[in-house]
Amino acid sequence: MSRFALILNYAARGMVILVGILWVSGLIPAVNYDTNLKMFGVVFILFGFYRVATFYTQQMEYKRHQDDE
Repeated sequence: MSRFALILNYAARGMVILVGILWVSGLIPAVNYDTNLKMFGVVFILFGFYRVATFYTQQMEYKRHQDDE
């Protein structure tokens, strides 16, 4: 994978975390801002971290596979 694609993947996954943080902090305007929206923001944050972790793990697995060959 090229360096640009790697950075783009991490940036896209990081944006999910950023949107979650903005939702939790209340910086994204909503019509009815309640605790459900904050919980949705927390889910976004956790899902973003999950996506970053799985992508990192896949990259390490791919590198290990390439080194074995």
